[in-house]
Parts: sequence; structure tokens; C-alpha cells
Amino acid sequence: MTDNDYSLDSMVCFAIYSASNAVAKAHRVLLEPWELTYTQYIVLLELGSNPDGLTVSELGAGMHLDSGTLSPLLRRLDDRGLVSRDRASSDERVVTAKLTDAGKTVLGELLASLGDLREAYGFDSAEQARELIRELQRITDGMRALTASAAGKNQTTK
Repeated sequence: MTDNDYSLDSMVCFAIYSASNAVAKAHRVLLEPWELTYTQYIVLLELGSNPDGLTVSELGAGMHLDSGTLSPLLRRLDDRGLVSRDRASSDERVVTAKLTDAGKTVLGELLASLGDLREAYGFDSAEQARELIRELQRITDGMRALTASAAGKNQTTK
């Protein structure tokens, strides 16, 4: 790649965009039998790995979602009986979400059924997957820092 090569095949941003679209589409198709969105699936995964539940704030921080996005999503999962939401008696503003037994069953079905996803990534080892995750997290952190810096500069120029 030369410094002035702007073809799509040479652009990191386009490779990530293209991969993201392909991953999202595969999840959409594979989650369809459960009538779940990708974000709902991720909520079930996160709650499944935290058996005592998580507050909406903790869940939002981990998923990088605000409560305005997360609350309606949790309500829909609660309406379907997959998640329970309980307000803390000490502070009614604090809501803890937790998988129900039905949610645990659905998550188990999902994990058993989505093996095709793992194969489609084409990793030879778990270490390869972990390495890609580390690289994507590094990119994500860099882009978030750049965004915050640019937003700050934009505010000072107005």
C-alpha cells in the first residue's frame, strides 16, 4: 500500500465496516428464530455471565449504551419473560436486571445453536480470537479518544 492508495481494499475503516456489516447480518439471520435483535442477544449474554444480575448502569457501561437505549430493550425482554427488572429498596432509581429461568433456557439454546458463527470466523485457535479482540479493543479505544478530542476541539471553535 502506498501513501496515496485510497482504494477500498486498502482502507482499514472499510475492512472494519464491511466485516461489521457481515457479522451483523449473520447474527440477524441466526437470531431470527428467537425473534431477538443482536443487542438483545448481547444483553442476554452479559446477564448470563452475571448470575446475580447487573444494574442498568452497569449493563449500560459494559455495553456502551445509555439508559435511554437500554431501558426499552430491557422492557421488551421483560415483557417476553426473559429478564426480570427489580428496583432497589434503598434507591428506587436503581434497577437491577437479571435473567429469568426462561431467559437462561433461551440463552442455552442460543449458545448451542450459534456454533456456526464460531466456525464462520475461521479462527484456528482461541488465542487467534483473543488477539483479534485485543486489536479491535485497541482500535475502539483509539477511535473513542479521537472522537472525544475532536468533539472538544469543535466546541472550542464555535
